[in-house]
Amino acid sequence: MNIPKLAALCLVLNSVLLFAQATLTDKDVAKLIFRVQQSSAARLDPALPPMTFETWLRSEVGSDAVIGWVVRTADVSVWRVPRVEADISIQGRPGVVIMIAVGKQPTFQSLQLLRVGDVVEWTRLRDLPEVLTRARDGMR
Repeated sequence: MNIPKLAALCLVLNSVLLFAQATLTDKDVAKLIFRVQQSSAARLDPALPPMTFETWLRSEVGSDAVIGWVVRTADVSVWRVPRVEADISIQGRPGVVIMIAVGKQPTFQSLQLLRVGDVVEWTRLRDLPEVLTRARDGMR
């Protein structure tokens, strides 16, 4: 390998390591969350309608649920990009977690139903209505 290529490779690796170690500012976090919220739901799952992810999500969760938005970077060395997490609490109790990877394009990663002592994962975002029904059934 010649010197210019080796130098370029070192710069790329250094940038990746710096990104992985960098602490996100509040402004960075807000930008990541906004980017996911404004992403097309249909882009995250082709079976969903062509509206923003936030609009679709709010229409699905109902009035008894609250959505909390969080950015996760703890495992960025494994994930390579941060994750925006939409935490859905139903009637004040944690119920559902949606993870979206934020790289060049936001990408759906997981949909999880949280129950006492158990986590069940779905591979498609379009399954959210079923997951919400199960979450509500488990609270009765």
